[in-house]
Amino acid sequence: MEPAGVENLQAMPSRRAVPGLYAGFWRRVAAWLVDALLVAALDAAFTLSFGTALLVAWAMLGGIDDAAMTRLVDIALQPFGAVLAWLYFAVCETSRWQATPGKRVLGLRVVDERGRRIGFARASARCFGKILSVLLLGIGFLLAGWTARKQALHDLVAGCCVVRKNGFAAWQRGQGAQVEAILAQAAPAHAGMPGWAVALVVIVGCVLVVPVLAILAMVAIPVYEGHAVREEIAQGVASTERPRALIAQYIGERGALPRSNADLGLPRPETIQARYVSSIRVADGKVVVTYGNEAARAIHGGHVVISPVGNAAMLRWLCSSPDIRETLLPSNCRD
Repeated sequence: MEPAGVENLQAMPSRRAVPGLYAGFWRRVAAWLVDALLVAALDAAFTLSFGTALLVAWAMLGGIDDAAMTRLVDIALQPFGAVLAWLYFAVCETSRWQATPGKRVLGLRVVDERGRRIGFARASARCFGKILSVLLLGIGFLLAGWTARKQALHDLVAGCCVVRKNGFAAWQRGQGAQVEAILAQAAPAHAGMPGWAVALVVIVGCVLVVPVLAILAMVAIPVYEGHAVREEIAQGVASTERPRALIAQYIGERGALPRSNADLGLPRPETIQARYVSSIRVADGKVVVTYGNEAARAIHGGHVVISPVGNAAMLRWLCSSPDIRETLLPSNCRD
């Protein structure tokens, strides 16, 4: 049961009964753009400062500052962006302002369906409810243009309304109640979009989303897998740095090509392994990388051949493969 007095609070009227009370769709879009810029700036500042601190600490501990470590730090900091956005909206909308800076600039406030200040839990529900609208390809946001109180899907989920500050103040003073009484006879019994229509929009959105997501997955998954395989091949090529240096030295000293690992003082090919590499073999000056261990099925058992071209003074390396599809090879290993 609600506390005494709460049950007597008047529910928010429909937009047709009190024009000018609720925020319009485009005004809300403008407020969101302001907030998006602020959140992006805060996220960039946090990621840059905290990420730099992590990399400096890593370097002080003796770690190597390479591209892989930078990428790992960037991935690790991604969840903080989502947390920052959540706290930005939830804290601001439960504050004395009852609005984010973007909404405050546009003269908007967030209240519950009885005009009261919302709590942190409701503000959080409103924030995470936006995920539903994103999954519905934005249809949930468009509901703000159709529903009786100009509520988007996340507003309906959390039981909130976005109002204009001046219009809301007038309604609170009783002016809105007088207007509602005058217009009640002319206003339809069910102003705005009824509940069944909201449900229909959501259902249709789901029907559209499933095939679209399936198509996106069909496109995105092969692209991601291809990128992952190219990374595996590139790591295998990088592991030939020492054999190539020894081959260059051998050519410079003897003017000939080494025939095998033994000529360079390297271990047997099968004993030189890496995460995605099962052996590295020197054959007539060429370095042959055989992929295995944790390598993807598409390249497991395949080979990459790195061949020296030129003389000792101007030696360069060509990369190719006799049995791995060209589309899976890094750009420097394609013809």
